Amino acid sequence: MDDFKTLKTKLNAQGYRLTPQRQLIFEIFQTLPTGNHLNAESVHSLLLERGETMSLSTVYRILKIMTNMGLIREVELAQAQKHYEFNTISSYHHHIVCVQCHQIIEFENNSIIQQGLKQVETMGLQLIDCKFTLQTICPEALQRGWPTISSNWVCPRFIKTDKTKKSTHQQLDLPPDIQEKTHRIGLKEKYIVVYTPKDEIKNYQHKAKLIPGWRLSREDMSWYFPLEKAADVLNIFQGYEVDPTIFNITV
Repeated sequence: MDDFKTLKTKLNAQGYRLTPQRQLIFEIFQTLPTGNHLNAESVHSLLLERGETMSLSTVYRILKIMTNMGLIREVELAQAQKHYEFNTISSYHHHIVCVQCHQIIEFENNSIIQQGLKQVETMGLQLIDCKFTLQTICPEALQRGWPTISSNWVCPRFIKTDKTKKSTHQQLDLPPDIQEKTHRIGLKEKYIVVYTPKDEIKNYQHKAKLIPGWRLSREDMSWYFPLEKAADVLNIFQGYEVDPTIFNITV
């Protein structure tokens, strides 16, 4: 799907019109960087940033229509919310997800789509999507005795690796007042706070703004996010040192 003329034709064939709202949402996914996934709230937040007044319920309805038509893909990741990505039929890919640290790995496998096409053609159906998700546990979590892991254990995939040491699982014993706050995710009142070096803010700006309720404080170089967005924050700021109590929120 490389232009809006083709999009309009496909919508019309299914009895839908190419409304400005549908075109806006399609454009967001069409320009979404490879490997990125959005939930409905993230899409709604992007629209608000552009000055659009579309309601969240309308976003949900349009996402449902576009998913059913195969324009975008609905993927089940480690987080509870459904996420979506642009559906490129010429390049089906699948996902490996760690349910402990939420790492997402995309991969392609032609045999999966080939077997699926055989079944579809045999039954006289039309294929609109092919997705395969492997939910996994990282070897570090298994070594710690998953699923009976202590609630204050932090996966090292969220701990910034010391260049002089190998990354290993460890218990974070964070003092109340941390002098060096950069590259760290902590809690402050009713917010999750991500302390980021000033020269790295631009690197995370696009993805961070996909999380509804974000706020950037230039005074202490930190991002503020609602507590309920903990899983999304950890997924974006991978490699940061994490306050163990945050994982009690994501459970």
